[in-house]
Amino acid sequence: MQDFNQKIKQNALFIFYHKATVPFINLLITIYVIKKITVNEYGIYNLLYALIGYLSLFSSMGLVNVFQRFVPEYYVKKEYDLLKKVFNSGLLLRFLLTIIAIGIILIFSNSLNKLFQVENFNEYVEYFFIGIILFLEIQLVEVTLSSLLLNKFIMVSYLITTIFRAGLIYFFVENNMGIKGLLIAETISYGLLFLLLLISYYAIFASRHKSAKSKIPIKRLLRYGGFSYFDEFGETILDVKTDFFIIAGFLGPTMVGIYAFANQIIESVTKILPFKFMKSLIRSVFFTKFSENSSIDQLNLNFNLLVKIIAFISLPIFMGVIVFGDKIILYLFDVKYISALNLLWVFSGFMMINSFQFPLQLVVQALERVEITFASKIFSIYNLIGDLLIIQVLGILGVGLITCSARLFQNIFIFYRIRKFFPLKIDLQPLLKIGINSMLMIVILYFCRNFVENILTLILFSTLGLITYLCLSIINRSFFKEERQTINKLLPRPIFVF
Repeated sequence: MQDFNQKIKQNALFIFYHKATVPFINLLITIYVIKKITVNEYGIYNLLYALIGYLSLFSSMGLVNVFQRFVPEYYVKKEYDLLKKVFNSGLLLRFLLTIIAIGIILIFSNSLNKLFQVENFNEYVEYFFIGIILFLEIQLVEVTLSSLLLNKFIMVSYLITTIFRAGLIYFFVENNMGIKGLLIAETISYGLLFLLLLISYYAIFASRHKSAKSKIPIKRLLRYGGFSYFDEFGETILDVKTDFFIIAGFLGPTMVGIYAFANQIIESVTKILPFKFMKSLIRSVFFTKFSENSSIDQLNLNFNLLVKIIAFISLPIFMGVIVFGDKIILYLFDVKYISALNLLWVFSGFMMINSFQFPLQLVVQALERVEITFASKIFSIYNLIGDLLIIQVLGILGVGLITCSARLFQNIFIFYRIRKFFPLKIDLQPLLKIGINSMLMIVILYFCRNFVENILTLILFSTLGLITYLCLSIINRSFFKEERQTINKLLPRPIFVF
């Protein structure tokens, strides 16, 4: 166990290095792109990535979820031959399905052009054909490496690729190649990343780990993958990707650009949150420990600890975004997106609540009760119908409200369905303390608003708010002594004192 905890510490450190560099570089790239291209072009760019989400759905067959659930299990049980077979078969299957899906899209390209109100949208898809395939294959390789606790190689691969990507995007955009230049840069970058990750898998794991021949448990994988696939289908409809398509059809790509911008700010913030960038490691540890000792009581304790960690980190940050939202748009991005402020407030409030879906999903996956999350996708129907009804009344703000509320209802549904299988409880008192600390911080930040006049003062007062919150959290602690000890065991140094 000591060796396992040491591996977790090492991988947590590599993930920290990864997320302290790559998201920051990508944020700078995003700011650069947003400033350089028009709102309409940014809308088209996001429509393409929304299309990838649907291609991922039709080419997945639940593979990502299968990899997340079973690779850690096969690794801890030293069933290496079985792990390799699942990996190789999954990559091949996804490649073939993606080719078929893209082919169908190109056949009906004229319909897509009319639906999205974008002239020659199919040309952008053709430019990004190889990039889409690489993007989807990378997902499977990265999940595998993370499950094998090889985050060091993920970090190095992403860091090299991200720096390379920044140079390519700058070159193509400065040469006035617009979105097509962006897509060429993305494709080349994905090619490099896929190669580096694949080399890491074969050189570090596949060539060094061997075991007796094993037969793939097809029935078990199909059951889990099948429910996961239909779960992903509903998840995709609940996602903002669907909103992009609906907005494009009714209001055009420019409104997609505004909507995507508000969502992008929240996505950029969430990517730097520790529980977000540690998700792959947390998932691996969660399932590995559950495979070793299938204790329902321990599962409940782990769930509550993760809920508190998420609330401790996300609540003050998202409330800060609400207070300084307009300042962030003006001084960090571009005034042409100031109309997205109301949407930013909506996303901030609901995205904070929806962060709690991650621990719920872990419990569902550990118990192999994926039918629960599948059933929760009934709210995707609510989201789809609600978007179509409200867009002509409240526009993109209404679409945001419907989508976010659908996520909230989904989480409530999952929580109460889980309780039918074991007594899942949420400890409310620590969450109340976190809320009080956050509110006191917000009061201070609110009176500092008028002094924020540029990017430097924005950073200064945001830092002041963070320091205030941490000091309040030391005085009004929300974590028990045992929980602080558990967290510190996984950190390089015992610095968690809250």
